[in-house]
Amino acid sequence: MKIKCILFSLIYCVSFAALATEPYDRIAPLVEKAIADKQLPGAVVLVGRGEQVLYRKAFGFKTYSPAASVTTTDTVFDLASLTKPLVTTTLIMQLVEQGELRLTDPVGKYLHQLTNAEVKKITVLQLLSHTSGLADGFDRHEFWQGKTGLAQQLAKLQLTTKPDQQFVYSDIGFILLGLVVEHITKQPLELLAEQRIFKPLKMKDSRYLPLDKPSQDAAYLLRIAPTEHLKGDPDYQKLLPNYNQPYLHAVVHDPTALRLGGVAGHAGVFGTADDLALFAQMLLNEGELKGQRLLSPLSVRRLLTPVFIGQQSRALGWDMNTLYSAAKGDLFHHGSFGHTGFTGTSIWIDLASQTYLIILSNRVHPTSGSSITDLRAKLANIVAASIGITP
Repeated sequence: MKIKCILFSLIYCVSFAALATEPYDRIAPLVEKAIADKQLPGAVVLVGRGEQVLYRKAFGFKTYSPAASVTTTDTVFDLASLTKPLVTTTLIMQLVEQGELRLTDPVGKYLHQLTNAEVKKITVLQLLSHTSGLADGFDRHEFWQGKTGLAQQLAKLQLTTKPDQQFVYSDIGFILLGLVVEHITKQPLELLAEQRIFKPLKMKDSRYLPLDKPSQDAAYLLRIAPTEHLKGDPDYQKLLPNYNQPYLHAVVHDPTALRLGGVAGHAGVFGTADDLALFAQMLLNEGELKGQRLLSPLSVRRLLTPVFIGQQSRALGWDMNTLYSAAKGDLFHHGSFGHTGFTGTSIWIDLASQTYLIILSNRVHPTSGSSITDLRAKLANIVAASIGITP
C-alpha cells in the first residue's frame, strides 16, 4: 500500500509538471504545421514575462532548399514594420523629452519639402497614431529613388481623407517622422538607432544596412534569413541590377525602404527575437533596463495612451485594437499593444501581466503570397491563456 502511494505521488508530480508546461508545449505543433503547409520556412517564437524568458524555440529552416541551414534562436530576420515602434517612435519620444519638438507640432514646421497646405498641418501625434489622412504608401507605378526622388514625391503629397476621421495605416507617415528626426538631430536614422536604442539596450544584433561591413560581419550575415525572390517585385531588379543571388538576403525587403537605400522610418531594421525581448522588457520597466534609461516613465505612459476612433484604438506607434490586431489574439487584456511586420514578424506586449510574445519568420520566402495571420492569433491565445497559470 505504501509503495502504491509513493508511485501515485510520483505519477501525480510528473503529471502536474507536464500540465504546468502544457500551454507552451502547444506552440510547437501549430508552428510545425504552418511550416508543413508552406506558410513559412522557419520561425523563432519567444515568450517572456518581465525580465524572464519563459519559452524560446526555433523551428524549420531558413529556406525551402534541401541544403538550407536550420533556423536557430539567434537567426536574424528583416523586421519590416517593427521598425516603426522600435526605432522611429522611440526616437520621436526621446526628442519630446528633450524639448526638441512637441506632439502637437505640425510636420510642415520641420519638412520644407512639403508644399500642400493641409499636409503641412498634420501633427506629429497624427502621424504616430495613423490618423493623419495620408495614404498607406506612395504610388508604386511611378519609379523614383533616393532622397531627391523622395523630395519630389513629398512635394506632390496630398491628403486622402480628413485627419482624425479614421485609421489609415500609413508607411508615408512614418517616413515623414524619420525625416523629422533626421532634420532635428542632423544625424542619419541608422546612427541614431544604433547610439540611442540598440547600444544602450545591448541589442547587439539589431541594425539597419547589414551589408555595410560584410568583411567584419561574415558570421552575422550567415545568420540572416533570406526573404523574397528577386523577381517578386519589379523594384528589386531595377534597384539591384547587379545582385547575384536569387533571393533577397541581408537586403531590405520593403520596396520603398529599398528605394531609400535601406534606411527609412517605416522599415529597414534587422534583428533577433532576443533583441526584441530586451526592448519589450525596457517598456515593461517604464523605459529603463539594467541601468540604461531610454524613456522616462511618463513618456512610456503617454506612448501607450490609446487614441480612439470608433471602436478601434492605437497607441503612439503601436497597435492596440484595429483591423491589424490579429497578433493580439482573442484573450490578451484590453490595453495590451504590439505590432506586425509584413515579412512575418510580430511582437505583442501585455502590461497587466508583464507578458510578451515575439514571433519572427520569413514568411515572404520565396514569395509573399502566404499568410500567418491565423497562426499569430492562435499563438497569442496560447500565451494569454497561460497568464495566471504558469509561473
